[in-house]
Amino acid sequence: MGLPTKRSTPQPYEDYSQVLNFVIWVLAGYATIFIFLRLWGKYYRGRRLWWDDYLLISSWLALILGCIFQTVDTTLGFGRSQHAIPLENIENSRLLATIAGFFLILAAAWSKTSFGLTLVRLTRTDGFLKRLVWFAIWTTNIFIAGSCIIQWAHCWPLDRIWRQEVSGGKCLPLGLMNGYNMFVAAYSGAVDIMLALLPCKIFWPLMMRRKEKIGITIAMGMGVFAGIASFMKIFAIHNVNHPRAGPGKSKPWSPAENNDLTRASVEHVVVLMTLGTAEGAITIVAVCMPVLRTLLMQESNHLLKSSLLNHVP
Repeated sequence: MGLPTKRSTPQPYEDYSQVLNFVIWVLAGYATIFIFLRLWGKYYRGRRLWWDDYLLISSWLALILGCIFQTVDTTLGFGRSQHAIPLENIENSRLLATIAGFFLILAAAWSKTSFGLTLVRLTRTDGFLKRLVWFAIWTTNIFIAGSCIIQWAHCWPLDRIWRQEVSGGKCLPLGLMNGYNMFVAAYSGAVDIMLALLPCKIFWPLMMRRKEKIGITIAMGMGVFAGIASFMKIFAIHNVNHPRAGPGKSKPWSPAENNDLTRASVEHVVVLMTLGTAEGAITIVAVCMPVLRTLLMQESNHLLKSSLLNHVP
């Protein structure tokens, strides 16, 4: 039996679709500016691209695809209260949300890996730090790969993920999925902060000016904000899967609603998607900062020398 295509009684609803589109594209635009400046800086200085650059480009492409799928999804009603989404759009909206989330996970994983590979090149003379960075890279990718697998394999048959009306089949318990994704967010955030703080250990012992040490440490320390976004996802995941029915009351979740984002509070879903976008975008910016800072310093020194030469009598 087909679904009805009309709602019986219009009801007021929340609509965060415009806010969602604005925020994710500001974040994507911010990351785009920095990655193109990084690539231009390498070209300008005659430097070849390395593995961290290729992974960074891949993470940027995944970020853009995640934003595109989110935007297309908003045209179907994503970002509105569940009862305001046309019934004929619900299945496609769920599918697009799943695809968008998948690409955002890839963007986060690849950008963190790029950051780690950049640090590997800086820790060639320190065996312990190099092993620590490799451990962080591998474990983070393994855990995030688990999230990707769960994203697409938590229900069987597969289309039950976006077609909740499919009879039969099974889904993983919501508590198991919720707990694993919160663990991955916590671990990922801890790794972000660790990688952002490692430059302190790497650069402070070097024979560099204090100002230089502080500058490059702050530039690479941008990754701390990606860690904060990841930690905030823990609360967003919890809120999405445990919506409240009223002040101080938790809405009970029935098995039929397992993993159905359209039944959750639209505000919490939008926050989760925004944080997922922010995590990848901020990490991309953090990886680009050292290259841009070096380029700016070289240009500043060049302009200063040119100015001094022009004023020599």
